[in-house]
Amino acid sequence: MSDTCNICGQPLDEENVSRCSLCSRPFHMTWNTDKPVENCGQIWFDPRSSGMGFVCNACVEENPWIKDATVQFEQPSS
Repeated sequence: MSDTCNICGQPLDEENVSRCSLCSRPFHMTWNTDKPVENCGQIWFDPRSSGMGFVCNACVEENPWIKDATVQFEQPSS
């Protein structure tokens, strides 16, 4: 994969990546909790559609109302 993370600018691997539901740019998102990957986004529950999506940290900061609808979880220890 040749894309870079929209948030941290580091290369993305093929396993731990998602696209933002708001801006569509790629970012790091842990899909395997056994690997210590720093998430550059969050899981988001959209109350309008009752659906789940993923948003990058930049969009969360630009849209404060999203913070109340995100799921916080702990990162695995290295």
